[in-house]
Amino acid sequence: MTNRIYTSALMLSCCLALSTAAWGQSANESLQATLEQSAQAGKFTFIVFHRDTGNATRSLYQQTQDALTTQGDRAVIATAPVDAPEVRQYVEKFGISRAPMPMTVAVAPNGALTGLYPRTVTPEQITAAIVPPTMMRCMKELQDQKLVFVCFTRTDSVDVPQGVNGVRQLPQFKDRISLVGIRLDDPAEARFYQQMQVDPNQIAGPHAVLIAPPGVLVGQFNAQASTQEIAAAIHKAGQCCDDPNCKHNHAPQATRAAPNAR
Repeated sequence: MTNRIYTSALMLSCCLALSTAAWGQSANESLQATLEQSAQAGKFTFIVFHRDTGNATRSLYQQTQDALTTQGDRAVIATAPVDAPEVRQYVEKFGISRAPMPMTVAVAPNGALTGLYPRTVTPEQITAAIVPPTMMRCMKELQDQKLVFVCFTRTDSVDVPQGVNGVRQLPQFKDRISLVGIRLDDPAEARFYQQMQVDPNQIAGPHAVLIAPPGVLVGQFNAQASTQEIAAAIHKAGQCCDDPNCKHNHAPQATRAAPNAR
């Protein structure tokens, strides 16, 4: 009995030592360097932001680390003290200066924020934060305050509806629009199709879905949609400009299509 207790205690001690070593290694790495390496490798980075290294922080770190074991080599973990001078730019960039700590923040390879999880995180949330490639691109554009037209195609060339091209030429929209192509035969994008309420089998010819910040589904437009019709939909959704006094900005918004990471 004594030997069994001793063995269990030894195993626990070893586990704690390994956890502490992993924490120390992660904490000593530059956050900027980690994000740059992840971008080059096409990996997601899960950053545990914290104000101290107490039990709550270590618990969240362990939850994040455990959840990532099912993700293979698609993601890495990092830690960052929010009060460190070299970390402040990321705290401001991610808008978490007043957020409850500790917090796990998911960052895509292209810099898009795909998840914010204060104090606790589940494997399901980690999985949800690793978004499909086109959703990742759209989230980055939306976080840059762009109106995103997701254009569907069955080839490598993007077929843009004529009405969408017309809207791109309008002075009030031309600097705010981003076009993102998505293949209709890509199984990796199935989750994004569902969020956009699109059935790939029902699409024939030029077709686009418009998503506005922070992730609002404005509408779907095919080859018959006119420039005026699409512009009217943008106005109705309150996405015509950045002027808070604009009457259109008080319009009710439509369905949320892409997660806004909050």
